[in-house]
Amino acid sequence: MNVSPAPYTVLITGASSGIGYELALRYLQQGATVLALARSEERLAQLAKQFPQQCVPVKVDLADAGDSQRAGEWINQRVQHLDLAVLNAGTCEYVDVNNLSREPFDKVMAINWQGTVNSLLFCLPLLRKKKLLKKTLPENISQMQRAQLVGISSMASILPMPRSQAYGASKVAVEYLFNSLRVDLANEPIDITLVRPGFVKTPLTDRNDFPMPFAQTAAEAAANIMKGINNRHWLVQFPWPLVWLMNAIACLPLRAQVWLLQKISRTSP
Repeated sequence: MNVSPAPYTVLITGASSGIGYELALRYLQQGATVLALARSEERLAQLAKQFPQQCVPVKVDLADAGDSQRAGEWINQRVQHLDLAVLNAGTCEYVDVNNLSREPFDKVMAINWQGTVNSLLFCLPLLRKKKLLKKTLPENISQMQRAQLVGISSMASILPMPRSQAYGASKVAVEYLFNSLRVDLANEPIDITLVRPGFVKTPLTDRNDFPMPFAQTAAEAAANIMKGINNRHWLVQFPWPLVWLMNAIACLPLRAQVWLLQKISRTSP
């Protein structure tokens, strides 16, 4: 019995660009049915045109509770369950501590945090509806019949990075949410994966005015994420040189972390 590594029904938020778009494209190429959610219609329409029998584009503003509820109800009418949900939608705004305002915090938390919660409200019930195959199937196949919930965090959640007060805080909140869900869902057939990408070249990071060491393309990042998803890893981190560096600094006393990060940020252009 041949089983594709791609889940049959996949939901991906933030699917119109960057990592989300590459994930949607790869799962579609593997034969999955993909519910592609985003605010922008143009790229979703391209995917739907390329994969008319598989791609289900859903235009939605996940930061808006009402629009998210509408989208969730629409999705519930079209699919019986989800095999995989990747909550990827997000943004980044940097904070100027010399000109502090609410705007970057409001923008980032609206989509990175509240958008994740709004997505979870309609994704989790659909993940719970996934039916398991009989236990007599080979172990590697029966494992794949467990539903999977994936949250996209960031390497910024590890350390107090410069100007990242809004972005970093939103990703730490997402990590706490998913790790807490991991505890409460331990007795349910739902696997949870957290992803901490390093720098990824996307339209979002094109705005960055500082060096991005070990930056990967969105396609490379998507490949790393899919590998971690397929292996049911609890935590997916990449690229390894940056993972090692960030975690090494995180092991230092907080005073040393702050001193080192200040020194690095001052030498950056």
